[in-house]
Amino acid sequence: MVNNFLYNNLLLQFVYMKSQILRFAFLLLGSMLVLPVTLELKAQEQFKGEYINEELKIKLKLNLSEADIPVPGFELDSCYGYLQGSINGSWLILKVVSAKGNQAEVRTVSEKGGDAQNLLLTLSDSSLIVRQKDDVNIKGVKGRKYVKLPKEIVFTK
Repeated sequence: MVNNFLYNNLLLQFVYMKSQILRFAFLLLGSMLVLPVTLELKAQEQFKGEYINEELKIKLKLNLSEADIPVPGFELDSCYGYLQGSINGSWLILKVVSAKGNQAEVRTVSEKGGDAQNLLLTLSDSSLIVRQKDDVNIKGVKGRKYVKLPKEIVFTK
């Protein structure tokens, strides 16, 4: 009877330890799954505000954490941001492809819907570098002519 009691006691301790280990494993796994999502949301929160390039006369307004920016002159619900100024129309940011650390990739489309491309956004201290990734170029307007904009444009806040 004593052996049976010890056996049952050891068995209960073993089951308890096993359940604690499983609980810890699930907590660890859950935090590992939530952490990347949290980091991406924090990265998106950095990309918010109005930026301008004085030389090219282009304004960039964005909020990558929420598509809540109404585009002036359009009856579009809202988007993640837009490029506007001395370029061929407005370019709307409709999708956040990825956001990690100080970099984000977004999908843009021209207001006419004919051109679309991905832009790579890189934040530094007080500036935002926008790099056109695809072959489609956003064109600027000089006088009455379209001119190709540089593949990399630096905006300041």
